[in-house]
Amino acid sequence: GQGIFLLPGAAAAMLGPACFVAVVAAGGLCLLMALCFAGVGSRFQSTGGAYVYAREAFGDFIGFEVGWMTCCVAVISWAALANGFTLVFAHFVPAVSDPGIQPVVMVCVMAGLGMVNLFGAKMGAAVSTFFSGAKLIPLFLFVGIGLFAIDTANFEPFAPQGFDDLADTTLLLLYAFVGFETLVVPAGEMDNPNRSVPIALLLVMSVVTVVYLTVLLVSFGTLPEIAGHPNPVSAASELIMGPAGATLVAAGIVVSVFGTNAGAALVSPRRFYALSERGDLPKIISKVHPKSGAPVHAIILTFTLSALLALTGTFKELAILGVIARFLQYIPTCLAVIVLRKRNPNSEGFRLPFHPVLPILTIALCLWLMANTQSDRLIKGGIAVAVGVPLYFLARWARARESTAR
Repeated sequence: GQGIFLLPGAAAAMLGPACFVAVVAAGGLCLLMALCFAGVGSRFQSTGGAYVYAREAFGDFIGFEVGWMTCCVAVISWAALANGFTLVFAHFVPAVSDPGIQPVVMVCVMAGLGMVNLFGAKMGAAVSTFFSGAKLIPLFLFVGIGLFAIDTANFEPFAPQGFDDLADTTLLLLYAFVGFETLVVPAGEMDNPNRSVPIALLLVMSVVTVVYLTVLLVSFGTLPEIAGHPNPVSAASELIMGPAGATLVAAGIVVSVFGTNAGAALVSPRRFYALSERGDLPKIISKVHPKSGAPVHAIILTFTLSALLALTGTFKELAILGVIARFLQYIPTCLAVIVLRKRNPNSEGFRLPFHPVLPILTIALCLWLMANTQSDRLIKGGIAVAVGVPLYFLARWARARESTAR
C-alpha cells in the first residue's frame, strides 16, 4: 500500500530502467520464502508464524529472538510508513516537506492513530479496513490511462549505471512485497493445504508482481525525471491526466498510505502484547484496559519507539532496514523447513517441492542480498538481536521467580 508509490524514484536512481530486473528478482525471492513458510506453517494448528516455527525447531532462545525481531520489524515498519505518509501528503500541503514541520506532522499522525487503538481493536480495524480498500483506485487509474501515454525513449539506456547495484535495489524493492508471510501462517487450519497453499501463493505473488511491473512501466514511460523523485506516481499522473486527474490519484495515494499506517498502528502493538502474554516480555506490556480490551501499555510502547525511530531515519533507509530485520525471521523459517521435515518426514501438510534445494537456495539469496548491502545496516540489525539477549534471560528469571512464589 505504500512501497509501490514511493520506491520507483529511488530504484530508478540506483539502477535506471534495469530496476525491472530487481522487481522480478524481489517477487521471485518472496515466492520462494512464502513457499518455505507454507512448508512449515502447514505442520502447525496454532498461530504465531515464524516465532512458533523457530521455537519448535531450535528451542526457546532462538524462538524468542525471532519473536523479538517481529517486534523490531513492527517498530521499523511503522516508522517507515509514517515517514512515507509525509512524502505523499506534501503533494497537497507543500509545507509538510519542511524539515521543521515534517517531524511534527509525522508524530501527530502516529499519535492520533495510536489513540484510536486505545478504544479497542474493533475501532482500529474499522479505520484500517476503510482506508485500505482505497489503494486500488489510484493504481487502476494510473495504469489504465498511463499505458497509452508511454514514451519508449525513456527506457534508454536500459542500465545506465550497469548492474552493480542490483542487490541493493532488490533489497529496497522487497519492501513493497514483504508481509506476504501472513498469507501462509494459517495453512495448518486449511482443509487441503497441499492444494490451496500453492494456488494461493502462485496467484497472489504473480498478480502483485504484474501490478508492480505495470506501475513501474508507466512511471518510467511517462516521467523522464523519475530518478530520485520522492513521489513519482503522483508526478507522472499529472503529466498523463492533467491537474484534475493528478489530484484524484494523489488523493488516492494519500488515503492508501494513511490506511497502511492505520493497519500498522493496529497490528504492531499486538506483537509486543503476544510476547508479553507468553511470558517472554514483562507482563505489564500485556495488560489490557478493563473496558476497551486494548493493550494500552503495548500501544504506548510501540508508538514511542516507532516515533523516535521515524525522527532519526529517512523513508528509504527505514524501508531497507525493515527488510533486513525481516530476514532474521525468514532465514530461521527456511532452516526450520529442513529441520522439521527431517525430524518428522511423514508429517501431513504442504510438502515443499525440490526439498531441500528450495529452502537452501532461498537462504543463499537472502545472505547474498545482506552481504551486498551497507555494513551499518547489518550492524543495526545485530544490535537489535543483541538487545533481545538480556530480555530473554530477564523473562526466564521472572518466570522462575513467579513459579517459586507459587
